Order: sequence, then structure tokens, then C-alpha cells
Amino acid sequence: MHNPADADNAGPVQWVIDFYQGPLDHLNAVRTGQCPMYPSCSQYTSRAVEKHGPAVGAMLACDRLMRCGRSELDYAPKIPVNGKWRYHDPVSANDFWFSDTPP
Repeated sequence: MHNPADADNAGPVQWVIDFYQGPLDHLNAVRTGQCPMYPSCSQYTSRAVEKHGPAVGAMLACDRLMRCGRSELDYAPKIPVNGKWRYHDPVSANDFWFSDTPP
């Protein structure tokens, strides 16, 4: 996570990621006890923004949030992560329409 002491040097994208990784992940942990997805939604958002920039990354993050824990559980393969089963939904499984090659 980004160091809050560097807040003056952080851009708006980093602030959103920091907020998302903090309070929103905490609320998810309180609500369900454990995220069923891998990577977690905050990790997914960070990777999407890093790969595609803030506009497309935010769009992919919103799409993920709408699917997370819902219909995605019917489609995503289960993989073991740290001794627990998680539903694998990487950015690359959802950004194929940006690529010239099929998934």
C-alpha cells in the first residue's frame, strides 16, 4: 500500500487505489469474512489501472465490482490460493477485447 506520508506526491489515481484498498476492503472483510475472488478487487483495480491507465482501468474495476461474488462465481475457475479455494478472475480474462489476439 502507498505510504500516506507521500500524499503530497500521490496522484488522484493512487489516492483512489489507497482508499479502495483501505476502507472498502475492510468493509468487505467485515461483511463476508473473506473475498472469494483472486486477485481481490483492490488488486484487480490496481493491475487494471497499471495496465490500461486510469480511464479504462476504472471501467474494468467497475465491471469487476458488479460481477464480484455474483455471476462470476458461475464462470471463473477455482484455484488454490494460500491453502484456500478462490475464483480466478485476472484482468487478462476481461480485457481481451483490447487485444488483436483471442483469449
